[in-house]
Amino acid sequence: MPKTKVLLILESQGGSRRHVVDLIHGLDPARFEVTLIYGTSRMDKQFIEGLDDLARYARLIPCDHLVRPISPKDELAALKQVRCVIREIRPDVVHCHSSKAGIIGRLAAKLEHVPKVFYTPHAYSFQAPEFGGKKRVVFVGLERWFSRHATTCTFNVSAGERDAALAEKLDAPSKFDVIVNGIPDEPVPSRAQARAALGLPADGKVVGVTARMVEQKDPMTFARIAAAVTAADPTVTFVYIGDGPLEQDVHEYLNAAGGDVAERVRLLGYREDADAVVSAFDAYLLTSLYEGMPYSLIEALRAGVPVVTTDVTGNNEVVRPGVNGELFPAGDAEAGAAAVRRVLAEPPTREAVRGSYLDRFTADRMVDAIAAHYQGLGRDGGRNGGKSTR
Repeated sequence: MPKTKVLLILESQGGSRRHVVDLIHGLDPARFEVTLIYGTSRMDKQFIEGLDDLARYARLIPCDHLVRPISPKDELAALKQVRCVIREIRPDVVHCHSSKAGIIGRLAAKLEHVPKVFYTPHAYSFQAPEFGGKKRVVFVGLERWFSRHATTCTFNVSAGERDAALAEKLDAPSKFDVIVNGIPDEPVPSRAQARAALGLPADGKVVGVTARMVEQKDPMTFARIAAAVTAADPTVTFVYIGDGPLEQDVHEYLNAAGGDVAERVRLLGYREDADAVVSAFDAYLLTSLYEGMPYSLIEALRAGVPVVTTDVTGNNEVVRPGVNGELFPAGDAEAGAAAVRRVLAEPPTREAVRGSYLDRFTADRMVDAIAAHYQGLGRDGGRNGGKSTR
């Protein structure tokens, strides 16, 4: 039986990059022949360092014109390159990831008459609070047209993301399938090992996060929660792993908070081992304003660490209050501090937290669901609705 030829298209990095890399690693090479077109303007360190290994599993084609900013010149050049690749390899499937690749890739696939075209938004652009008014109308219009005219099926990483698509009437419900992110069940360091690696005390409670210091992640609410909790209990240490444009603002807030708050909240910057050292924490605190399906929460569950996070799309599909963590309203530092205190006082068992990861968020489940669609066995084929076959 001939292999199914799959062309993946990726511009963004971060969670989208991780999703695509895990997908490439997970697809059976006896059944699939994979090519990846990737943008070069925003490659992160992990992607760059993993290129040689990734080349063992897929043909890699860089595209310098696949960029995030709106640039008609670059977009036309990227479209031309993607069309040339499609003509060369004649894929059975084109699968586009995030907004920019979603527009260029799906248009190229439509113009070249590719049989199956799939799209994973990784959170729609119109869901971002900073996009309102005319911009939001444009984004919704683009998503609606491409879904209806150039997409076989959209894979949403959360039910909330799918519900947002249906609320905007992007397309018929049958054109969407929820396939949540998954990660491999790899071993992580012990709590003692992770704390030693981070330079943290072996005893005492530690609340931490691994996230960029950007508006979406709302690090100032993290800082306010940390100030409230440590003021009442100086034995608790807060840790923020990640950098970004709001780092200085957080530093200034903590220094102005008084007492020993600045000493109890450690800003450790970017770390390559962030997904592993999460095992140092007694609770994981993510204060996002919006999400698709954040990998960091899944990494915490894999390590057996309970999660305290905002009650927004994606987050509220990972966290089951009373089972693996707690939820609180976005931007509400007082409620967040109370939720942290509850989890530290009565933490769920590590087995219950890990069990919630194993039930839904393994890489095998994610890859199997997507592979079924590629081969016509998902919702389109009417056999298993995109569910895991393992």
